[in-house]
Amino acid sequence: MNDVDEILTNEYNDNFFASADLYSKILKEKGILVFSEFITKKVLKEMVNEANSVKPNAFKSSSEYNVYVQPTDLTYPINSARNRIMKTTKKCIPNDLISDESFLMKIYNSSKIKKFFCSLLGVSNLYPYSDDLSSVNINYYEPGDSLGWHFDNSDFTITLLIKNCTKGGIYQYFTDIRFKKNGSENHEYVEDILDNKITPNVQLAKEGDLMIFKGNKSLHRVTDVIEGERILVTFNYNNQKGVPLSEQSRKTFFGRIA
Repeated sequence: MNDVDEILTNEYNDNFFASADLYSKILKEKGILVFSEFITKKVLKEMVNEANSVKPNAFKSSSEYNVYVQPTDLTYPINSARNRIMKTTKKCIPNDLISDESFLMKIYNSSKIKKFFCSLLGVSNLYPYSDDLSSVNINYYEPGDSLGWHFDNSDFTITLLIKNCTKGGIYQYFTDIRFKKNGSENHEYVEDILDNKITPNVQLAKEGDLMIFKGNKSLHRVTDVIEGERILVTFNYNNQKGVPLSEQSRKTFFGRIA
C-alpha cells in the first residue's frame, strides 16, 4: 500500500498521479486547480476532530498590509492601490502543535504527492520550511474573520478545506493581472478591483477539496465569514532547502518565532 492510499479517495489513483502534465497545463492557463473530494470522508472527519482538539492553542492574529505586502511607498498617493490598507483576521495553529502522526503530515510528507506537486509546478524539489512553525498550518476563520486582497510572496499556495462555513467565506480571485505587458505593475487595474469596479472570479470549494493556486501574480481574497466556521489547512513548501519563514511573519501569524 502506498503512503497515502488510506487517505485519498478512489479517484486519486495511479492514473491520476500519472497525469501531472495535463494538470500542469490547466494550472498554467487558469492559475488555479481544485481537486474535489481529495480525501475520504473518514479521514476528513478525523482532520476536523484534530483541528478542534488543538484549536484552544491557536493564536488569534490581526494584520494590516497593502495588496503587495510591501512597506508603504509615499511616492504613490496614500490611497492608491500601492498603499491602500487591507486586513486579515484569523486564528492559526503552527506546525509544531500538529502531531507527526497526523493525516495532515502524511499528506505533506508523502513522496508520491510531492513528486506530483513538483511536476505540476515545474520544480525539481519541494522542501519544508527550516523553522518548526511554518510548513503545515491550520487556519480558523470565524464570523467577522476574512482574508483581505493580496498577492502572495510565494509562487504557489496549496490548501485543503476541511470545514466550510455556512455563509460567507467566499474565495475570490483575478488570475495573472499583476503586471502589464511591459512588465510594470498594473496599479490602475488593481485600483479598479479595490474600488469594486470589476467583478472577481469565484471559486466555490467543498470540504475535502485540495486547491493549488499561483498567487504571486494573481490577486485574491476570502470574504468575511458570516455564519459558521471555515477551517483551512495550508501546505507550505519552498523550492530551496533550509529557508525559514521570516521572523516578522512568524510573529504575526503565530505570536512567536520559535
